[in-house]
Amino acid sequence: MIFLADHQGLSWIRGKRETLDLKRVTLYHRLIWVGLVGMITTGGIMAWPLSSYLVTVPAFLLKMAFVVTLFINGLVIGHLVKVATERSFASLSWRERLPLLVSGAVSTTAWIGAFVAARLLGL
Repeated sequence: MIFLADHQGLSWIRGKRETLDLKRVTLYHRLIWVGLVGMITTGGIMAWPLSSYLVTVPAFLLKMAFVVTLFINGLVIGHLVKVATERSFASLSWRERLPLLVSGAVSTTAWIGAFVAARLLGL
């Protein structure tokens, strides 16, 4: 789902799509939220018995930092994405583009970072 949403956003940035479909963007955003909350919930349940140990493991703390970043950025994206359903990227000023680009970069970095940190945990 993340790849579909990011591909759609990248197509908009590159000018291959004038605007994005509001229904599709809303669906992707909601499904990603369900997945993120589900991962946080199940991860919390699995980590609870080992919590006193895990808080001493740098890779775990790094992963949690990425997850918190994803959560906060998800809230930000929810407010920013409406622009992509109403206007083309080319029509935006640099000041309007910057938050969208930063949010996209943060999202990509945090998803990859959380995956890599999880692999470093080796659990």
